[in-house]
Amino acid sequence: MDKGTLKWLVLAAIVVCGMLGYRVATKASKDGKKDVVLERPEPRFGVVTAILYCEDTPTVLIEDQMLHEGDAIHDVKVMDIGAEKVLFDKQGEQWEQKVQEPAKPEWWKRKGS
Repeated sequence: MDKGTLKWLVLAAIVVCGMLGYRVATKASKDGKKDVVLERPEPRFGVVTAILYCEDTPTVLIEDQMLHEGDAIHDVKVMDIGAEKVLFDKQGEQWEQKVQEPAKPEWWKRKGS
């Protein structure tokens, strides 16, 4: 593999990691050289981390869980996954969220309230 191809592959990996919430950093190793490491923050409650969209089986990543239409997390059902946003339902109340958008108040709604 030539250096140009390798650079593009590394760049693509950095972009994908960034989409999934990872941060690329350098850290000094014991031998004094710098190592490249991936740092990942803790998952944020109710935040859509990424959408992996294809017409057959769209997938959404929320709190390290890969979910499909019909799946649920924290009593919130995934109704529809689009290329740019996800439609959720909790107790008959529906809302949409885009990638990395803060969790909507509906995520905290309790049964019967």
